[in-house]
Amino acid sequence: MAEEKALLKEDAVSVMGVADSKAEELKPEIRVGVKEDIEDMRRRLKAIVSRVVVFGLNTPANSVVAEIARRTGLVDEKWVQLTSIEVQNNLQREFFKRVPRDERIVFIPHCLRDAKNCVAPIDEDGYHCQKCGRCVIGKITAECEKRGMKWYMCGGGSQVQNLILKHRPKAIVGIACFNEIQMALEKLKTNNVPTQAVLLRKSGCVNTEVVLDDIVEVLDL
Repeated sequence: MAEEKALLKEDAVSVMGVADSKAEELKPEIRVGVKEDIEDMRRRLKAIVSRVVVFGLNTPANSVVAEIARRTGLVDEKWVQLTSIEVQNNLQREFFKRVPRDERIVFIPHCLRDAKNCVAPIDEDGYHCQKCGRCVIGKITAECEKRGMKWYMCGGGSQVQNLILKHRPKAIVGIACFNEIQMALEKLKTNNVPTQAVLLRKSGCVNTEVVLDDIVEVLDL
């Protein structure tokens, strides 16, 4: 107990669970619109979230997200969404890492396909990527297979739920837009299945985008 108190003092943790002395690091150098700066902000935001400490069940994740947004000045909707996903990932990360890779499932949204030229056949388990090279999905599936992880390329909602019921994964990686991730996390709460989510860089119904490095980072946990 004494060791735990010493750790909290050293990290300067507030009652909201955010390291006070670190959260301001994002503010000084924001230059929105410059790609390299946006990527740097994303990395630094992840580093800040990794230092979040939640005390019991009385500190809701959305309260922590609001506090991080206030302290960093990142109040744009997209940054708030990214922060929310990172906080929720952080809360489940240690449980997720305990699950062997061959007992995890990766859900890939079919909206990442090259919709006009995709040659993937489809059945009740979703699309079966042929790694034709027309979109990023071939690279994602190759990274999954390299690590011995099962993957499914499908739509959201009921199809994902059916696949979860059918295959009973012990942990899940979900790639999706913010709304789909939030709905999935709500449904999985009662199943005690640890989840790591990767937010799409560009949302929509077709030809969406994601950062491959973000996916690989989660696959390597």
